[in-house]
Amino acid sequence: MKDSIGIIGFGYCVPSHIRTNSDPLFNNIKATANSQGISEKSLFTGTKERRYLKLGERVEDLMVQASQMAIAHAGLKLEQINRLYGYASVSEFITPNALYKVHADLNLSTQTLVVPINTDFGNFLTSIIQAWEAIAAGHCENALVVCGGHWTKYVDYTKGHSLSIGDGAGAVIISRSSSFTLLDYEAETLSYEYGAMTMQCRPSINNGIHSIILDENNLPIPTYDITPEAGIQSFLTLGMEGPPRIIKSLLERHGLTGDDIALISHQASRKLMDSWSQAIKPQEYFDTLEQFGNMLLASIPVTLAYYFNKISVEYIVLAGLGVGSHQTALLIKVNGT
Repeated sequence: MKDSIGIIGFGYCVPSHIRTNSDPLFNNIKATANSQGISEKSLFTGTKERRYLKLGERVEDLMVQASQMAIAHAGLKLEQINRLYGYASVSEFITPNALYKVHADLNLSTQTLVVPINTDFGNFLTSIIQAWEAIAAGHCENALVVCGGHWTKYVDYTKGHSLSIGDGAGAVIISRSSSFTLLDYEAETLSYEYGAMTMQCRPSINNGIHSIILDENNLPIPTYDITPEAGIQSFLTLGMEGPPRIIKSLLERHGLTGDDIALISHQASRKLMDSWSQAIKPQEYFDTLEQFGNMLLASIPVTLAYYFNKISVEYIVLAGLGVGSHQTALLIKVNGT
């Protein structure tokens, strides 16, 4: 399978600081219910610890360390990296994305094309697909894909989703390979859900006065939010039903079932993941939710790097979703033939 394209290097990095469920930061989370009687707090379950960056620490530093691990694991030199795909979220600037800072800190060549992929939280899978297609087209030999999530500073700690958020970064090298070969993918774009979940600067109310949430430098901070009606409905419909639907479609094309695969998925909540496990019934299901939390765009690459050498079945499915809304499933064969 000399023409096969796959993953030849894995790496991840998480902060050393640990926040447990008993952290006072979570004391103000509200259990306000929507019109269906469902509270956001009840949906985000399963995290025991999560890692976080302290003031002054940067997500791009995690991305650099994850990248260095992946490059070393692949046995490549920096000058052999032709493209850099991925995303840093939330980046220091709206634009350019901090992926350019990762390029600079890695000391990659000026000839290395940087391609930020803004498809939160599906950045990693979209980046792999783009790298795969570039190599197949003959425009690239070795691509570094790295995604870093730093949302612990950008969520409202009165909202239920903040319970699971953690920081981290994961990376892979895509190249010609006879193992961890990329076989196929399935994707859906459900744009009618645009606006149900967003990251933006939001007004807060203090003593009846509307104001914008500010950081320590008195600058507006974007914060993530899930709307009480459309957002929760998206969680319960797209979230619960979407990934199993596209994963089953992908597997059927290749004559496979859940029993043939290891699954690594988006990790927002144990409630979601238990639902997917019941629907798909994978032979193995790997996650890092309990110890690292929901790292959003970084959860899949971190978990893949953490467990890649413990996968005992022949195939892996990576399944992600994101605001917009969209979802993607990627089929990988562990050992080529």
